[in-house]
Amino acid sequence: MRIFSVFTYSTFQLIAITAFIFSCVPREFERPNIILIMADDLGYGDISCYGDSSVQTPNLDKLATEGLRFTDFHANGAVCSPTRAALLTGRYQQRSGIEGVIYARGETRQTGLAVEEYTFADYMKSVGYATGIVGKWHLGYRIDYNPIYQGFDYFRGYVSGNVDYHSHVDGAGIPDWWHDLEKTDEEGYVTDLITKYSLEFIENNKDQLFCLYIAHEAPHYPFQGRKDKADRYPGGRFPAHGSRKDKKSAYREMIEVMDEGIGSIVEKLKDLKLEDNTLIIFCSDNGGLGEIGNNGKLRGSKGSLWEGGHRVPAIAYWPGYIEPGTTTDQTVLSMDFFPTFVNLSKVTTNPDFQFDGVDITTLLIEDNSLDDRSIFWKYRDQKVVRYGNWKLLVNNDTTYLFNLDEDLSEKINLADSESSIVSQLKLELDSWEEEVMKGVKLKTE
Repeated sequence: MRIFSVFTYSTFQLIAITAFIFSCVPREFERPNIILIMADDLGYGDISCYGDSSVQTPNLDKLATEGLRFTDFHANGAVCSPTRAALLTGRYQQRSGIEGVIYARGETRQTGLAVEEYTFADYMKSVGYATGIVGKWHLGYRIDYNPIYQGFDYFRGYVSGNVDYHSHVDGAGIPDWWHDLEKTDEEGYVTDLITKYSLEFIENNKDQLFCLYIAHEAPHYPFQGRKDKADRYPGGRFPAHGSRKDKKSAYREMIEVMDEGIGSIVEKLKDLKLEDNTLIIFCSDNGGLGEIGNNGKLRGSKGSLWEGGHRVPAIAYWPGYIEPGTTTDQTVLSMDFFPTFVNLSKVTTNPDFQFDGVDITTLLIEDNSLDDRSIFWKYRDQKVVRYGNWKLLVNNDTTYLFNLDEDLSEKINLADSESSIVSQLKLELDSWEEEVMKGVKLKTE
């Protein structure tokens, strides 16, 4: 049994911040370009290098073979908007008031990530990087929540949770395709357009440092391939998941087209001789959707705080710095990228803002272990605290305790036999929840 002492959440936060401020990287490196690629609703087992041989993802597999594959990477949320809020701010999503989905219909359409929040795009822009986002935003529909006001120099994509891949109409029947602050009427399959404008951004910024966030729609519904018809039109009625009958086949195609585009991006970097000075990170925003997605042997799926809802595939690739063919079982979250970008920028290791995430630079390029920390999730009537191999899940007032090293599928509830660990973890969870829930606006969506 692993023994650990009880700390309040604030103590753990102080430890994390102090470790970040005084971190140092023994291996010298140049400031890299950064490309962060996020898939949408991609399950832990949905690509070949994570177990699904029926899906052909040779480009992602190559990045894993020539880079670092994570086996214990987690989205901060079990659904889209919360993970993206944590990713952008480097903090738990509850701190920016976004614990639930920002829906296309209803009152949440009027909410979003406040412009007062400080994003990694704000930071990277301030230290000389060109910043761009291509694809999905999902942190506010109103013009005042547009990515251009959140630190991005360039935006091509949509602000909704999902759009028709061909007509670009959102779930409320409203056209949703943008170039910066202007709506545009453009033909094309969304995944291909995301690749097109990502390549364009790289080409246009090849002579300066850049930070590009590629937020794919794939493989989120509607389940549509390149040759399928559009299902959504302004003001019309339509099936949310699309009209195609063979949805699993469409799902595989959507992943494979995304993989094809990622291959094009790597080739562009090679052509421009930028590959050795570019860090590429790939991950998903939450687990796969129900019976369509593949979460491997993990229990649960999107929307749940079982492992299948938030443990997702992730790959990091940086030739010459990340050792090829490596795998790490260190626990990493979406919110860890922002503090890592700060360190990689080589401007300051003492920012005047606080993170909940931690810098993982030495994990990436030195294979160093991260310090032990407690990490947390909360969504609807579910909440989790994880410390080491122990995971405490409270789900609809039922308490579960799992030893993930021995029971990754979460089949054996140890809450009764390990009551002292339950008590310690509950104290931490209650302390964290009390602190971070003060500003939540979307806690029940």
